[in-house]
Amino acid sequence: MNDGVNPTPEQAARSLRVVRLVSFAASAALAAIVLFALAALRYAPLQLEPEAPRVVLSEIARPPEPEAPRPRPSAPPPREPDAPQTLPAPTPAPDAPAIIEPVVITDPVWVERPRNPERFYPREAFMQEIAGEVVLDCDVGLNGRLDCAIASETPEGRGFGDAALRIAGAHIMRPPTRNGAPAPARYRMVVPFSPGG
Repeated sequence: MNDGVNPTPEQAARSLRVVRLVSFAASAALAAIVLFALAALRYAPLQLEPEAPRVVLSEIARPPEPEAPRPRPSAPPPREPDAPQTLPAPTPAPDAPAIIEPVVITDPVWVERPRNPERFYPREAFMQEIAGEVVLDCDVGLNGRLDCAIASETPEGRGFGDAALRIAGAHIMRPPTRNGAPAPARYRMVVPFSPGG
């Protein structure tokens, strides 16, 4: 019913705020009730059937049964003399790891050889046209490189041994394989020196 009084804009805004506040409070209360109901369902024990009445049976007291007489402990049996104890056999010591002998190479497959080996010829021996020969005992690494020691040098003191070691250091061979993997090896290298080539 309109009394002929128009509300001012402030009164209209205030009324709108009140309506919104009441709506918000009602929504919050409804949400709280729903959450409470869900929590009650989740945490309350579920009882589908009425609980059956409990029946308590009373025990009838029986007179105690007479105890049977306990047997007297008998004397321990006579001790037999101690039998000699047999000690367990000692466990054998673990086998020492097998020593793998290096493969002896007699027919090498060269991957890399020095070019112009004559450049290693000792200069003084070359100028005097002295020939020589060096025998090297070499360990072949898993990478095919040679690590050599001089076994013999003829003639001595002319620089042929050092020259032969430099020549061997410029060689790379294909290492032998054992079970599909590179294996340690030995190789005897003979390095001849001849001034005529």
